[in-house]
Amino acid sequence: MQSAAPVVKQLVLVGGGHSHLAVLRRFAMEPVPGLGLTLISKDILTPYSGALPAYLGGRYRLEDMHIDLRPLAQAANVRLIQAEVGSIDLDNRCLTLPGRPALEFDLISLNIGSQPDPSQIPGAKQHAVGIKPISSFLESFEAIRSDAINRLQGGKSGFALVIVGGGPASVELAFAVHSRLQQDLELGKTTISGLDLQLVSADSELLINHNSRVRRYALGELQRRGVTVHLNSRVAEFTGSGVGLENGQSLDADASIFATGASLPAWPLACGLAPSDDGFIEVNDFLQSTSHDMVFAAGDAASIRNHPRPKSGVFAVRAGKILADNLARFARGRRLRRYRPQKQALALMSMGDERAIASRGPLFFKGRLPWLLKDRIDSDFVRKYSRVESMPVELNIASGLLGQDEERRLREHVMRCAGCGAKIASDVLEEVLEQLPQRHNLNAGVQPRGFEDASLISLGNDRTLLQSVDYLKAFTNDPWLFGRITANHCLSDIYAMGAMPHSALSIVGLPQSSRRVSRSMLLDLMLGCQESLNEDQCDLLGGHTTESAELSLGLSVNGFSDSAALLRKQGMSAGDRLLLTGPLGTGCLLAADMRAQAAHSWMQEAIEHMLQSNRSAAELLLNGGATACTDITGFGLAGHLLEMMRPDNAMVELELDSLPVLSGASACLERSIVSSLHADNRQVLAYCQPGALPHEHFELLFDPQTAGGLLATVPADSASACLTALQAAGYRRAAIIGQVQQLNQAAPALMLK
Repeated sequence: MQSAAPVVKQLVLVGGGHSHLAVLRRFAMEPVPGLGLTLISKDILTPYSGALPAYLGGRYRLEDMHIDLRPLAQAANVRLIQAEVGSIDLDNRCLTLPGRPALEFDLISLNIGSQPDPSQIPGAKQHAVGIKPISSFLESFEAIRSDAINRLQGGKSGFALVIVGGGPASVELAFAVHSRLQQDLELGKTTISGLDLQLVSADSELLINHNSRVRRYALGELQRRGVTVHLNSRVAEFTGSGVGLENGQSLDADASIFATGASLPAWPLACGLAPSDDGFIEVNDFLQSTSHDMVFAAGDAASIRNHPRPKSGVFAVRAGKILADNLARFARGRRLRRYRPQKQALALMSMGDERAIASRGPLFFKGRLPWLLKDRIDSDFVRKYSRVESMPVELNIASGLLGQDEERRLREHVMRCAGCGAKIASDVLEEVLEQLPQRHNLNAGVQPRGFEDASLISLGNDRTLLQSVDYLKAFTNDPWLFGRITANHCLSDIYAMGAMPHSALSIVGLPQSSRRVSRSMLLDLMLGCQESLNEDQCDLLGGHTTESAELSLGLSVNGFSDSAALLRKQGMSAGDRLLLTGPLGTGCLLAADMRAQAAHSWMQEAIEHMLQSNRSAAELLLNGGATACTDITGFGLAGHLLEMMRPDNAMVELELDSLPVLSGASACLERSIVSSLHADNRQVLAYCQPGALPHEHFELLFDPQTAGGLLATVPADSASACLTALQAAGYRRAAIIGQVQQLNQAAPALMLK
């Protein structure tokens, strides 16, 4: 999935904050040919902080306040890495991530946000919950809410909650908690009996950066709802039973939350970046670090020299467009644009009950209208960055060469799938193989080609050499991940025959890039490949490289086995159960991912299964007495099952309800998002006898799998025990999906239930 232009520079984005959303969207709409992009973020489902109060107050769903970075990254052709950065080598322009090779860059941008520092108050880390990071806070909030409901329902006992902080985040949180508990307890009155909700601020007034009318109204409204507000009260410590104040007062609490002043993680300044007066990354008017011009920073993590501003998402959002433009300009050696942050910003603070407070300078509004404005702004923001589509791929064919129907069909598949979805249709391959002249060195004991998963060469003394080859186009922008999955995929042919891999040779196609970028890409790819091979005890002997239009990798794999111990496609018996070791759906999910329409949670699950080796599965199937076996790859479940059925003209019953399916696969198929090979794979319908159709899993029969599981027939009396052993070994989605009914029919027949 590489750009057609040679990659000559690398931009790394660290963090998925509000500013980087604008950067991703900009590069999706206006790519810079030759500039490779990588996004590293701990959270891929990133929360929009502006919508947090509405969610806490029960007005939004979880999905209404989160933005999935994966579709946005895919639209921008960005390598996406879920990880947490701990340091950067600015002198050598590289960073390291746990379990991965070093990542080189030419320029880097930091949008890592900020969070309350628990070390500032004794006991905070052990006895209190910080409002950031939001992903962790949401889990804690649900536990606090559940405890409060249990204590308050039916007047069983009271519940005390202390919120520390006097800024907008703390005030909105107090409003949200009160509103949410009102809904949970189905109360019509303003106050909640038994709830002791307290807000503690070290300042002399709440919302000290806002005008007096805003401050008075917020305080009065909190008090009207029964919230006790402590001003001029600095927290001395958090304890297991509450909060101790510096004035000697103690506040009992069943839970404590702090939303005090923002702070920066230690590592950016430890790397050598110049600090600002307030302890953040100091940047100039171009959003560049004042100490390292190839480092840019925005959002809460940065402070602009001579332009101090509150840590607010409003400024991060506005900085995003300038940041995106300056990253592109710096990479191209062009003059940068100045960012001049506004002196005042409109603040819209939720009151938890579909009302809000609007504040800007001396202006103050309250009620339903500010809430409607805030709701629209927040909803539009999430929607804007959740529905970015990748730029359409042009079909470069002169007019008149094709008819309208042919051109339409070709345009539908101009974005060809990668992985196993890029294979040639099985009938085309068979037709070509049949036309080739047959010649074998009988002394070498070579098996006739075209049937088993690997070629078999007799070595005498009942020893057999197995050889297999496979080759994939990249289906991810991450060469390291692609190398890992491809190696796992290529070993499966050996495992499908019940053998163990011994050694492999590689062939790599590298897209045109600068020498430095090509070297880095090749190193990432082969380190990933070797990591998977090492896990499977297979030696990489060497390989060959060539320049190609897209990143691609293939392996020729050798294995050795006793001839009698091999599994083959042929050999099933009537009554055998069909056992599938892994779920289906990678073909349509990869197709959706290429179109920037796959959720990260879907792809995360798919990648987890594509990284799972079939080594242990093959051993357990052999121990379970498997009679026949193959791996499920490009031709889909139905196509590969048909290969097992043909030698004996078997009749097989397949239970569609029993098929294990990856999350999101059914949703993709419902939207007609399928792999390029899907239509060709449906040709096996000629052998199917549909039962009660349509069925939601029907189209999955033709979905091409990358690094798919093994399909085996196992005797009925050992199938259940074999399944249990597989699931215990980590193949959690393994399932019995059907059985062999009869052999020696007039033609193979697949009966669908």
